Amino acid sequence: MTTHRTPLEAEAATNLRRAWWSLLGFVVTFVLAFVVGEGVASALGHPSGGDQPAELWVMVAAGVPALLVFALPAVPAVLYGRRAVHLGEPRGRYPAFIAVVVAVGFVMLNLGSGVAVLLAG
Repeated sequence: MTTHRTPLEAEAATNLRRAWWSLLGFVVTFVLAFVVGEGVASALGHPSGGDQPAELWVMVAAGVPALLVFALPAVPAVLYGRRAVHLGEPRGRYPAFIAVVVAVGFVMLNLGSGVAVLLAG
């Protein structure tokens, strides 16, 4: 027996798959975030792997773009996940939730690390 999907169900399933596939972007942006952060810090005169901790303004100038680059895959994951939910596929919440947790967790981890460096120095 063959089941036929309505166009709405097929579109919901497509959006759900796209939301899950969007999470793979974190693998690429993880590397890109480090490249961007180190590149900006080096361009501002702070050598990579130096003995001295970076100043606050260098940390902010290098960290903000790097964190934004890392969080980029969360945007399509949330958009496709919400669209899937809107079209009747409640499982679209899962990739959206995972994307937000990963992005926010990475940001919080880096903020905590930055605060620890500033307090230690």
